[in-house]
Amino acid sequence: MTEEQFRRHVRKIAALRGWTLTYHTHNSQRSDAGWPDEVYGHPRAKRIIFAEFKSDTGRIRPAQRDWLKHFAACGLETALWRPKDLDHIVNVLAPDGPRAQLPDNF
Repeated sequence: MTEEQFRRHVRKIAALRGWTLTYHTHNSQRSDAGWPDEVYGHPRAKRIIFAEFKSDTGRIRPAQRDWLKHFAACGLETALWRPKDLDHIVNVLAPDGPRAQLPDNF
């Protein structure tokens, strides 16, 4: 599964679970370096998730790491998601699911 296929699959799951606001930067050349791939909003659950998508072997760039660490330090839900994490992602996307967070080894 490519990163793009994975991102689209997660977006569909999010929509089915009530996430009504999803932002994706379509032209990253005009965005700040490292901005997360998607931002999900769930007004009823009062949650926002900043998510970076990678393939199971994809590497995160320093600017991406900086943004994610910054959001996490501000107390926001922040995630680095890979296809191998799909079961966990489905749980996080439940309105009353666990908060998204960066891996311990991040």
